[in-house]
Amino acid sequence: MKKSVLARNLRKLRSFKNLNQTEFAELFELNRPTIGSYEEGRSEPKLATLQRIAHHFNLTIDDLFTKELTVNQIAGFDTSVMNKKSDQISDDRFEILEKRLASIEASIRLLAKVKK
Repeated sequence: MKKSVLARNLRKLRSFKNLNQTEFAELFELNRPTIGSYEEGRSEPKLATLQRIAHHFNLTIDDLFTKELTVNQIAGFDTSVMNKKSDQISDDRFEILEKRLASIEASIRLLAKVKK
């Protein structure tokens, strides 16, 4: 039997946070066998439980149901914010970064020659 996206995501959340089923269950006032049944796809949490889980991990219920969670999502990294910031680098700042990169590359080449 193929597990649902929700079942896989719940297991991934628990594992990433280094929690056993009992510890995960206690966070949401459930018991261990209930978590096991969720992870095995034999049952699904009630809406209130899903809301608590999503809120606790700073996710949406939609995230839990519709797509495989990424490590970045689970860890709480907002990649959309990081992408916006990188898009906003000024031309002057970009030029400085380009020069530093060229300098680092030159240093690496020099070190490689010395090692030979």
